[in-house]
Amino acid sequence: MLSCQPIVMLDLAAGLALAAATSCRAFAGGAHFSGAASLGVLSGLAASLVRDLLAGFALSALHNGAYLALAVAGGGVGALAGRWRHARLAFYWLDGAGLALAGGVAAVSGAALGMSAAGCLVLSLVSALAGGLVRDVALGDVAMVVEEESYATAAALGGMLALALVAWGALENWQCALGGAVLTLLLRGIRLSRGRFAFLS
Repeated sequence: MLSCQPIVMLDLAAGLALAAATSCRAFAGGAHFSGAASLGVLSGLAASLVRDLLAGFALSALHNGAYLALAVAGGGVGALAGRWRHARLAFYWLDGAGLALAGGVAAVSGAALGMSAAGCLVLSLVSALAGGLVRDVALGDVAMVVEEESYATAAALGGMLALALVAWGALENWQCALGGAVLTLLLRGIRLSRGRFAFLS
């Protein structure tokens, strides 16, 4: 994993958001609190583990206790959010934030390793989608990447922007990752504004 502290903070935030989104979805769907929180932890760690395995990094989630701590915190907070009457909005934005940040961080991580643009994009997409796939498979849902046409597209476009910013060379890696994440989250917000999204269907 990159050593630059801001990029690590973005990576931690991605895990927190994915854990919270997963436990929110699980608890609102009828899972008990501990089960929802536990699934949240698995989902929250998935993106960083998949990225580091594919890129050949030391596994950040196993060597830095902050990853597990924030995944546990996210799992607990998300399960509590599942009680809220606006739980599906909380889920949507948390999932979008996790998707966006995980993809942006993975894209610039690949670029730092000297991967080709195509390799960076694949790493970005697989990492971004990992947490949501763990959640959807465990809950028996149709994966959002399959059900929503804008899900993977938003992640891909965000990853492309992050790589373009890296190639531009005027920004720090964490700023490139954040720029790509903002685009992904914006595209997910546009999807939400159309009033059609999968949750508790």
